[in-house]
Amino acid sequence: MNSVLNPEAPEFYPHLTSVTQDGYTKITKTIKLSNHLPAGVAYKIFKTFTDFSIVSCKVSNNVVIQSNDILINELPGVKLKPKNIEYNTEKIIDANDNILDRVNINIDNVCRVNAPCEQFLEGVNPNCKAWSNKPVITKIQVGSTLFIGAKNIPRPQLLFKDTIDNSNSLWVPKISDKPNNIKPLALNILFNEEGQAVGYEHPYRVEIDLYEPPLEFLEADPEPPSFPPPLEETNYTYIDTEALVNQLVDHLETVVELAIDVEHHSYRTYQGITCLIQITTYAGDFLIDALAVREHIHKLNLSFTDPKKIKVFHGAEMDVLWLQRDFGVYVVGMFDTHKAARTLNLPSLSLKSLLFRYCGVDTEKKYQLADWRIRPLPDELVKYARLDTHYLLYIWRRLKGELLDAGGGESNMLLSVFEVSRHLCGTTYNKEVLNENSHMTIYMRSKKSFNSKQMAALRMLYRWRDAQARELDESTTYLLPNHMLLSLAEALPREMQGLSACCNPMSPFLKQNLVTVHRMLLSCRELPLEPQLYHMPSSVDAMSIMPPQLTYEVLDLGNYPEYTEEDGTSEEAVGPVEEEVEEPPKKADIPVFKTPDPGTGSRLNVDAKMFVPPFDRYKQYRSLAQVEEIKEYKDKEAKITAISKGNEYIKTEVLIKLQEAKTLIENEKKKAEKEPDDEAAASVPDMEGTGALRKRKIPNEKAAKKNESNNRQGKNKSDKNKNKNQNQNQNQNKAKNETEPVPASTANVKPFNYKNVNYRKFRDEPEKPHKQSKTKLKKHK
Repeated sequence: MNSVLNPEAPEFYPHLTSVTQDGYTKITKTIKLSNHLPAGVAYKIFKTFTDFSIVSCKVSNNVVIQSNDILINELPGVKLKPKNIEYNTEKIIDANDNILDRVNINIDNVCRVNAPCEQFLEGVNPNCKAWSNKPVITKIQVGSTLFIGAKNIPRPQLLFKDTIDNSNSLWVPKISDKPNNIKPLALNILFNEEGQAVGYEHPYRVEIDLYEPPLEFLEADPEPPSFPPPLEETNYTYIDTEALVNQLVDHLETVVELAIDVEHHSYRTYQGITCLIQITTYAGDFLIDALAVREHIHKLNLSFTDPKKIKVFHGAEMDVLWLQRDFGVYVVGMFDTHKAARTLNLPSLSLKSLLFRYCGVDTEKKYQLADWRIRPLPDELVKYARLDTHYLLYIWRRLKGELLDAGGGESNMLLSVFEVSRHLCGTTYNKEVLNENSHMTIYMRSKKSFNSKQMAALRMLYRWRDAQARELDESTTYLLPNHMLLSLAEALPREMQGLSACCNPMSPFLKQNLVTVHRMLLSCRELPLEPQLYHMPSSVDAMSIMPPQLTYEVLDLGNYPEYTEEDGTSEEAVGPVEEEVEEPPKKADIPVFKTPDPGTGSRLNVDAKMFVPPFDRYKQYRSLAQVEEIKEYKDKEAKITAISKGNEYIKTEVLIKLQEAKTLIENEKKKAEKEPDDEAAASVPDMEGTGALRKRKIPNEKAAKKNESNNRQGKNKSDKNKNKNQNQNQNQNKAKNETEPVPASTANVKPFNYKNVNYRKFRDEPEKPHKQSKTKLKKHK
């Protein structure tokens, strides 16, 4: 690549080299260094040290800041958050999806995949050569990365003898005979609790359940395994005819160890296509063209299901399913080197790292996303495919020895790897079924908040895209990428130009169906706006994040994270210290990666019609309940404050009224002293016939009044005698109360309830003379 491709930026290539080569080297070094940091329980212990805690927090914040500087070019409205791994992972995945979609579209434009074929234009000329189906391959070298694009590739599924069924109907296994069987072949349908058919039972379920690895694979090797010769000195056979398949089947009957791998393509087909199968034995390497001999590959069941033979895979989760789906081939007796590396807690689990660790071979995993439909295969792809299995048998022998050593000479750890691999063999392929809530997966990952119109548009576009992909046998991401789908549903553009603004660059399929998409969006705009039941609070936002759905589309588990939490990394122990990391450029220097700034959406992502399980609903409403409780508590506090202020006012009013009542009592006593004794005696009738006590009471009252008058005179003499006279008065009153009987008129008086008194009338009504009988006054006193 040179500056001719971009004459306005001659410095394009040097900057791209620094990004692709130097950047990758520094990232790899950073990940390796982070693997040496403490993890798990050790990390928690180190976290108790102040210095370690300060350094780890500082490093984590630096990583988040630098990642935000890079991510701002793709999603300007999104910022990574410290200590929020799930949120940050989702945003990085979205940014990578945007980049890859844009790269694929730009490569198609550079290769002129959608332009009229030159051979077709030449066909108009009568002097042109005969028509050729040979694809036109374009190779673009960018630094250490080689992009391979091709046009005029015939659709291989059109030549298959078995029809491709993309409907929602149940997938039926393609197996027709069952070699190495314990139980004869029988396809049994499985039903769920509702009585609905969900799939077919694994044809080799009994054989897999009863499988035990032979003793020769559980014992230590008497001699170290021999290192395999290089590719140039190894026999290589390309199998693309039925006769060659039969020869391979006969050869596999003579061996007990074989390494297997599968190359898959899913970008230009709905369910995916297995394009290549690599098999390596000690006799050489074999590449099976699965597109050319698709209907004959089922013969491999004769060796793949033999429990006496060991089949070595690396990351066989998807390989097992692809073999079932396309060829009806099953595996019994597997050893997965990826699971073995995980059991040994190796720092890296990828095939690339295992090749470098045990074989000293440094491979470049730059063809994982290559188009394996290209025929004939370029030499680069052939070499890449052979390396995947060429050293795998040697690696399995080395891993077996290390597992035995780690178990102290016992085979417990080795048997655990065989057990995990046995469960992988028992997995069954099932087609992805579209339902009413299928669109909610990408909606939840987007962290957007759509109203009823936008949700209707997202649902309609999603179902329409899926139906078109099934009919055309194309992947949904090729027809209309997810980020474009969300942008159209969120913006709901009125004009055709708005669609172009939301989807730039626009995919070829969208260009062909621009009018249809525009009509669907206009119909959604005319729908009535339905109110949402509730909005998800930010505190519960993390609960609704769905785990990222891993896509297995590469050959050696590059889809797995190379460094995971189980492999020895921690959430915050990432990256070296600050001074060892060079600050990345603030803006990308690659024009092909630049896009217009997308709009930012709200973080509320709950639709009114969305089904929420009870426990999830409880977690979501719990935060809302806490907000209501806090509000209610503040209201109670305000009421208590108001009541306390009112109580102080009422207390002051009561004291004033009591003072007035006391003054009134004293005036009544003075008035009573002037009345004759017989009148005082007549005012109190003898109800109970106790006349002697009543006659004795009057002189006592007069004596008490005389003492009270003497006390009032003593108050005016001196301040020193004030307290003394008051004490005497209290003692006399106390003695009087002890000796004086209760009048009969006051014995029947009911106690007054002061709690129900309405003191507001003291403020609202004008003051009036308070009339009370003598007995009541005495009772209050």
